[in-house]
Amino acid sequence: MTITFAPEAREAVRAWLARDPSKPALRLFFAGGCGALGYQLTPAALEPRPGEQAIEVDGVTLYADFKSSTDLDGARIELGESPDDIVLVHDSCVVGGMC
Repeated sequence: MTITFAPEAREAVRAWLARDPSKPALRLFFAGGCGALGYQLTPAALEPRPGEQAIEVDGVTLYADFKSSTDLDGARIELGESPDDIVLVHDSCVVGGMC
């Protein structure tokens, strides 16, 4: 699985993760809620959950669940409209954000 960071998103994610030293990694997963389904990014402790794939992206540890790791090869993590607006982009559409 390959995921890349836009440079400004990489710095925003590092700053976001630095807010809680107990969760220095990033988790990417498929979830439902609020009447919708989609991919989400959230801070994570340095332990993958069973079935997650661990990858290193520009110095950030990322854990991806099975659906994310099989569906999102080639995705990019980009900065949205503000430093706290981090989005996951795959092909030509936005498919997720941070929660």
